[in-house]
Amino acid sequence: MKDFTSLTDLGKARRLRILATAALTEFGLDTSRLRLLCMATNTLFRVWTAGGETYVLRCCTPGWRTDTDLRSEVMWLEALARDTDIGAPVPLRAPDGDAFVRAFAEGVSGPIRCTLMSWIPGVSLGRRLSVTTLTQMGALFARMHAHGAAFVPPEGFTTRHMNTYLAREELNVLFGPECLAALPHESQELLALTRAKVDAAFESRYAAPEGLRVIHNDLWHDNIKLHRGRLRPLDFEDTLWGYPVQDIAMAWLDLMDSVASGLYEPYTDAFRAGYESHTPWPERFAGEVDLFEAGRMLWVANYVARYQPQHLGAHIEWLSPRLASFLASGRVRHLPASV
Repeated sequence: MKDFTSLTDLGKARRLRILATAALTEFGLDTSRLRLLCMATNTLFRVWTAGGETYVLRCCTPGWRTDTDLRSEVMWLEALARDTDIGAPVPLRAPDGDAFVRAFAEGVSGPIRCTLMSWIPGVSLGRRLSVTTLTQMGALFARMHAHGAAFVPPEGFTTRHMNTYLAREELNVLFGPECLAALPHESQELLALTRAKVDAAFESRYAAPEGLRVIHNDLWHDNIKLHRGRLRPLDFEDTLWGYPVQDIAMAWLDLMDSVASGLYEPYTDAFRAGYESHTPWPERFAGEVDLFEAGRMLWVANYVARYQPQHLGAHIEWLSPRLASFLASGRVRHLPASV
């Protein structure tokens, strides 16, 4: 039997489908249909049961998240379902009460941890971006942040904080001597100056615990579905402790990368209006969101350095003028197309 890593995507999907079927048996479901949704960071299947229920099964990539991370995700989702009508996925626990099952299949290095959540209908918000939906998105964030502040963590919940731009013990490849030596001197300086500002922002924020709460930490527009005029959040596997301004920064950076320059500020203005319709804006000073956006840009560059080193030079060439603009203005914004 061929090694799993040597297979085509289709070959991998076939083996993972067998594993998914085994996982669903572990969950005790009588499954009538199974459809592959995506093979990305994790592998997702949509599941239909004989009784008419619909779920999403996530086959978790080994090493991507810890057991504590996955259990914490389920704990917060259960609290959101109990305490709110936000409409996040509702997890189904394994028969032994755990947040996931461990499944095996021939030809797949196992065990693979699998979680099961209720299916959320609708279309990705990324396909319906507008002033109206961004206003709704801001309101959704405000409600999520209010619940995160009131949430009392059960025993075993994560203690991880988003207190650096690399918050999951990732290797800091970008600032390693070998990586830096391969970059132009000007880019090295821009990266170092940006990192100094970002590190200072994290240190300042985490010096005082006021406002710390559980946050989603990856609630961008494609992790939200729009269904019958209502927004519903998805994909809580990055759940940890942080500040609302950090949650917003990550969403806004992804928004900026997805829309034309003339739309970004009207959309963020709409987001802020929606947020402030529920609770005060969480920045301590104008431009604090931008500092954490810059931290996210460093995280992305480090990801490229780790997993796509062949593209790092081109990525840094693209990133450098954006870092220069941020350092000069204190804002993370689109650049003219000629830059």
